Amino acid sequence: MFSNQPRPEDVVRLPEIVALLGPYLKAPDLFSCIQVCHLWNQLLTPWLWRSIDDTKHSWPSILSNHRNPESHGDKDADWIRAIFAKYGHHIRELTSRWGIILEVANTSGTCNHLESLCIDDLSISRTWDDNNSINDNSSGGSSNEAGTNANTVHRYEGPGLRPHQEATRGPLLSPIFEGILEPRQAQHRTVARQKQDWATAQHFWLLVRQNTQSLFSLRLDSSLDWLCGISNIDFVFDTLASLENLVNLENDMLPLDPNILLERLPGLLSYRTRFRFLHDNNSLTRSFNQLIYLEIWGSVSTRTFFTLLKYLPNLKTLRMDEFKGTLDFTLEGHLILENIPSRLKILRFRNPYARIDELIANLIIPWLPHLTEISLTQLHPATARALGTHCRKLEVVKQIDDGNTIYQDQIRHKPMVNTVGILLRECATLKIIGIPRLTIAEQEFLDSTDVEAELADGDHDGSDSSMESVDRTELSKKKQRSLELQLQVMEHLAALTSLKVLDLGYEYRDIRGAQSKKIQDPNWTIKIEGEPTLDSLELTLATGLDRLSSLTQLEIFGFEGVNHRIGRPELAWMAAAWPKLKVLRGLHEDDFQNVVEDPERTKLRNYMRELRVDVRHATLRPKVTF
Repeated sequence: MFSNQPRPEDVVRLPEIVALLGPYLKAPDLFSCIQVCHLWNQLLTPWLWRSIDDTKHSWPSILSNHRNPESHGDKDADWIRAIFAKYGHHIRELTSRWGIILEVANTSGTCNHLESLCIDDLSISRTWDDNNSINDNSSGGSSNEAGTNANTVHRYEGPGLRPHQEATRGPLLSPIFEGILEPRQAQHRTVARQKQDWATAQHFWLLVRQNTQSLFSLRLDSSLDWLCGISNIDFVFDTLASLENLVNLENDMLPLDPNILLERLPGLLSYRTRFRFLHDNNSLTRSFNQLIYLEIWGSVSTRTFFTLLKYLPNLKTLRMDEFKGTLDFTLEGHLILENIPSRLKILRFRNPYARIDELIANLIIPWLPHLTEISLTQLHPATARALGTHCRKLEVVKQIDDGNTIYQDQIRHKPMVNTVGILLRECATLKIIGIPRLTIAEQEFLDSTDVEAELADGDHDGSDSSMESVDRTELSKKKQRSLELQLQVMEHLAALTSLKVLDLGYEYRDIRGAQSKKIQDPNWTIKIEGEPTLDSLELTLATGLDRLSSLTQLEIFGFEGVNHRIGRPELAWMAAAWPKLKVLRGLHEDDFQNVVEDPERTKLRNYMRELRVDVRHATLRPKVTF
């Protein structure tokens, strides 16, 4: 008797199911999958070639040897060209630091659907013949002239400083480069490498011009200017302006006038640069409404800072290196802004010196009332108080480089100040304080190396790898910093003895995004994306939870969305220490359809019910329907 019931293994033959796997698989897994059968090959090959990063996987090994005579016919230059000719039309994201990749991407004629093109440092990629040339010249003689030998390296052996010799020009690959390109310094490159670099720069610009309809993200590395200079800046602006959908630009190549840049790119939303965005004689002169994200690596004067806020009215995120010294702080911020506060929401900068703390607190923070997130090197007391006073919507405070939260003014001999306590006391909307937590993997590594160290104690032969020793030391320091900060928070909370509600969590998942997708496509399988916030309180007895025994009036305790690591010992402590506890938020049953609940969470909820049947498990989030 035959049955028409589908077998479980038939699901892997459904094209709709197989196609859904693509975005979630990494390159090695995709490579294995396309070898399963013809159907999987057909459906998953586009995902395998969708993103190419020639700094990862086997690419560096292949590319460094593609000119090695011993690899002829085996992943050589012809093999690379054939790969791009066959699969180039699948590539949407290309990250490259190899000239050969840019060459074949440009000449294959298939890479014309790029959405993201990111250029890494092209100057450090060396092929087999590059290394041979360097070795030959370092072991033998050298020359200061470019002779007939293609491997000749420009060197100088005369007296005094070595002059910077101009590199060799190569042929122009297109008439558009006539009068545009100029060679840079030879810098010990062989003549062959100089000509190759001259061509690589042209292949890059031609590749960009092949993708004017699709590119929305572009990174210009400084090595592009090192390979070959641009003598006419209008060529760069014209090329960028031809990219109709460009929204993200990262420019490390050369300074660009911000007025011309934003005028020529009306759709640009995000701009990153390692050059000063505004020069003293080249400032913004009018408003540009499109930019919402700006990242500047370099010191910024406060006058420039306020100018940015004034002429970029829709700027939401500003990441910068630091403010200039105390002498550069302007008192005319209100005049530049015309007394109109900025709508900036996210600010990141470095402030390692306490001497500018008062200036930031008095001259900068008051003009940022809509700030929801701030990242800085060290949170000083004046800044913490200013944030509590002026930024009533502040939700996130992070410290860069694991800065201290215990501050002591040693010059004025004032007592230590717990700046986290100031924030918790004065910022009612605060959700996240950047606590340097160990990941589960880091904690497991630290635990395993600690055990190994104990076992080896007494007959250590010095065979431990130095890398593991360094890792253990750094992780131990991070763990100690995390513990110190969490104990500070617990001490502050413990002082609130009349507290009845303590809710440390919030909904971290993208529910609105899931709802909108369901509205657009009723057949869409519900996926609610998001991860609990890692840099939050651990809420374990080891990190000071038992210090909250003073909260005897507590009735509601919430931690949903927090990476809490609460276990059975913590629940047993809560059941005994908080006799008036009525509601626990964080172990409740999830009411989302098709969401598989974490088994460990179910076990903890059942355990708490055994301890305290009177405690109700609930969520702060309203019921959501799809």
